[in-house]
Amino acid sequence: MLATAALVVWIPGCAVACWWQVGVGRSGDALGWVYAVMWPSFAAFGTVFWWHFVHDDPDSLGRRGLRRLQRASADASGARPGSREGTCDDTIRRAEEADPELAAYNAYLAALARQDRPSGHQSR
Repeated sequence: MLATAALVVWIPGCAVACWWQVGVGRSGDALGWVYAVMWPSFAAFGTVFWWHFVHDDPDSLGRRGLRRLQRASADASGARPGSREGTCDDTIRRAEEADPELAAYNAYLAALARQDRPSGHQSR
């Protein structure tokens, strides 16, 4: 509700600022024309932000969404709670079994990571 109220104030505010900058541009200041285009862009950005803020489900985004998908995958595969089945490692293992190029690339990255580990002594 608060986000919608803010949008109801934001859009007309951007329209007023745009009209003001059109007046500045018409008086001879070329930078006013730049700002006259910028304010409607701000209004559009605010509208897009409001849309995502109001309509996106936090349980389907980010870390929460990933955990929910992992739990659903574990439930679908019949994995026991606390087991390593259905985790990211299990998903990567299955993907590597299906794609040998992916397995080779991941092995290459693991070898690079082992080479970059600091040794016990400094060579400098």
